[in-house]
Amino acid sequence: MFLKILLISVVLLSLAMLGMMLNILVKKKGKFPAYQIGHNRAMHKKGISCVKHDEIHSHNKRLKDSESCGSCGSCC
Repeated sequence: MFLKILLISVVLLSLAMLGMMLNILVKKKGKFPAYQIGHNRAMHKKGISCVKHDEIHSHNKRLKDSESCGSCGSCC
């Protein structure tokens, strides 16, 4: 009984993984979305900026707005 349930769960998990893999490869055309805030245009449009960039500017008022924090590589 335990082996039968284990086998069914492994098959279902394998199908789910295969479905997610195909979704990434087919729907996104092989390009992964940008998850870093500094590189994601949708987050930038919503006004969400890099936390490190905000923290650097709050502690150091001498920085210009055009300077980046270094981790995201862009001005957030």
